[in-house]
Amino acid sequence: MKGNISKDQHVLSLIQKAYDKGQQGNMDTDKMIDWLKQELQNGFSLNQSEKAL
Repeated sequence: MKGNISKDQHVLSLIQKAYDKGQQGNMDTDKMIDWLKQELQNGFSLNQSEKAL
């Protein structure tokens, strides 16, 4: 259960970062979505490699 909360918090923090960057004018919607996808994939890859250890 704690793992799910941590993952949810991670996703929410990434969304907040993307939103903040968008508000600063550093990202349009397409860039924001691409950035979020990349960050989420990186996080997923890291979690999978931790489980492998």
